[in-house]
Amino acid sequence: MDINKRNKLNVISRWKKLQDKDRKFIKNNREKTKHLKSRICGFLAGDGNILKSNNKTCTHNTVRFFPDDKSLVESFNKALSLVYNKEAKIKNKGKFYWVYIDSKVIVEDLLKTTTFDKLNWKVPKIKTKKEKIEWLKAYFDCEAHVNKKIIVVKSVNKMGLVQVKNLLKEFDITSKIYNYKPKNKNWNTNFILIISKKEDRRKYLKKIGFNHTIKLKKLNKIINNYAAIA
Repeated sequence: MDINKRNKLNVISRWKKLQDKDRKFIKNNREKTKHLKSRICGFLAGDGNILKSNNKTCTHNTVRFFPDDKSLVESFNKALSLVYNKEAKIKNKGKFYWVYIDSKVIVEDLLKTTTFDKLNWKVPKIKTKKEKIEWLKAYFDCEAHVNKKIIVVKSVNKMGLVQVKNLLKEFDITSKIYNYKPKNKNWNTNFILIISKKEDRRKYLKKIGFNHTIKLKKLNKIINNYAAIA
């Protein structure tokens, strides 16, 4: 056996040991961190993606997240650390952060959980109340806009928003879905989920909330103003 081939085999062997160690950590901590994995999935459904190596057009296994606020960077990295014993790299791009980590083990584990494609992302098969709250909170952190009269979420993925609507209903939060067809025929139809009633927005704040500090502060102020007027 020549030196280059032996060195290559040694590298592969070391990587395999590290990956086996990572898989063991995930397995041993799965039950106590599954709600945090839901948080990661919610963030990625909203403002992230996964690149899986196919040895042709993509050579890396990468998880990428693009939040617009530092509070989400911290929330994502905390979950990543507890679920996978890893920390992502962070680049401040000014208007947003680029948070990413290369890991075959993490990519494989997340893709076993659900899909993350922009047109076809899905709510994972989550059972506990804690998992559902974490997913909703993370997704709304990324996609929700809060103003005086509504909380609104937009997506090109109708079935994904229907799943969100059904999940909100489990918390007795009523929402409606509308659609908007852009004039440009090359653009996808936009689907809009709206929480409009005051009481439903109160319930959202009380039962779900935000990790996003700015959105949380804004919704708190709106709800408190309602209470003051009443």
